[in-house]
Amino acid sequence: MCTLRKRVGLDNSKVVEQAAAPSAPTQPSAVRVARGASYFMIQNFTISAAQIVSFAILARLITTSEMGILAVLNLVNAACLTFGTVSLQQAATRFVAEAHAKGETGAAAVFYQSLRATFILAGLTGGGVFLASGLLAVRLVGALSYAIYFQVLALDIVIFTGLNPVLLSTMVGLQKFREAAGIGILGALIRQALIIALILVLRSFLGLAIAWVLSDLVLASAYGVYLFRYLGAPRFDFPLRKLVDYSWPLLASSGVSYVYSYFDSAVLLALVPLATLGVYNATLQAFNALYGVSNAITTTLFPAYSALQNVKQRESSSGAIRLASRYVCLTVVPLTLGLFATAKPALSLFVGRAYVTGSNPLMILTGTFAVTAIGIVLAPMLLARAHTRASSAITAASVVLSIATALLLVPNYGMVGASTARALGMIASTALTILFLRSRMSLQLDIAMMVKTITASVVMSVVVLAVQIPLYSPYLLPLYIVIGAVTYLTALRLLKAVKEEDIDLIRRYFGHRFSFAPRILSRILLPTVKR
Repeated sequence: MCTLRKRVGLDNSKVVEQAAAPSAPTQPSAVRVARGASYFMIQNFTISAAQIVSFAILARLITTSEMGILAVLNLVNAACLTFGTVSLQQAATRFVAEAHAKGETGAAAVFYQSLRATFILAGLTGGGVFLASGLLAVRLVGALSYAIYFQVLALDIVIFTGLNPVLLSTMVGLQKFREAAGIGILGALIRQALIIALILVLRSFLGLAIAWVLSDLVLASAYGVYLFRYLGAPRFDFPLRKLVDYSWPLLASSGVSYVYSYFDSAVLLALVPLATLGVYNATLQAFNALYGVSNAITTTLFPAYSALQNVKQRESSSGAIRLASRYVCLTVVPLTLGLFATAKPALSLFVGRAYVTGSNPLMILTGTFAVTAIGIVLAPMLLARAHTRASSAITAASVVLSIATALLLVPNYGMVGASTARALGMIASTALTILFLRSRMSLQLDIAMMVKTITASVVMSVVVLAVQIPLYSPYLLPLYIVIGAVTYLTALRLLKAVKEEDIDLIRRYFGHRFSFAPRILSRILLPTVKR
């Protein structure tokens, strides 16, 4: 489970679709980017569905205090991923994408060199965690008896940190989105099944840590077999120095990103009981199910933006951002405000009434995320243009603001204070990213679409909240979802938000076989259908 704290998995087919291929192999078309993002969206929806089911069962098998221990294990695991790999996986994505865009064969050398380096670093990191397991158990959880959890975690760190990040990054750099998504779905399903099965069989929370190890090993094996067949035998002629020169400045950025992702849990761990941290962790799991959608889009946009930089087509970047902003608003904003409007019934239904107190923090996080969704489009451009120092500085400023707010609010307001601090950090990060990019490039955003989709989504959330006043029950959640979807689509039609070219893009995306889908959407969303 993990990302903002969610572990990302990935797939198993052969070639990314070539329908509506770009005019040149180096320039990603809107269809290809949309298709790549959709593969990861499908993956994240599937993984999220599996996690929701698994987490719903898990929440009823363990106590809220053990849920707090889960948050601590995630915190340690993420720290090892952040600092133990020196951000080499991001360098792998960048240089594999470059080599692939040029039609070169150097992608294999980038991959194997990155994999060897991260595996060595992860081995050292995992060994350190194993040796310090007793100290970590006493300091973080409060009992030496929990040392075995950290010892098993140390083994997982070698796989999760040393292998999977570079394997996934290489798949992304090669734009093997469908293959990556398929493997990820398989890995996630295996993970969730193993977690529940081993906890039941062992009758111990330790089963979760063991399930992590086994599922990550399966995932790494699947990635490895695919990439070995695709890239061929190992070769290490890509300069390690070039990887390090790119990734080393990102270490500071990754470090502050880690603090940004976990500061709220760390402050809660220090100031409140483990049970409260457990409730907050369950809230974040719900938020991460939504956040995975943005990860899918970001993961796809980074290599697409990188390819544009590589072929000297920087003038195309502004158009790419405008197009991406249009479709991010159409998809992410309604999903976010939909979860905002159904926070209480969703938590109550899926994780139980013991976690309903997390509904207010969840509403704070989702409401803010809807306002800052444009950051999904802009953040990858910072890395694609190698503005790594700016990325670090923006995240650092957001972290300082967030931590200061958390220290002020958490002692009196607990989880609400922690979520408010995170919300302010999200706002600051998005605002600073916009200001920086505007000073470096012509930043084009589809403002009209942003306004219309936010308006339609707000109307949807108000209607869903209003329905819950006379008719509230967690079991009516499917009804709330249907009402919200109908309201959102109706509002889009009345606002004339969707254009014929949007339907054309969908038509090219689905192809002739599924031509009925764009026809149905055109009848729903377009006031008049062009024939």
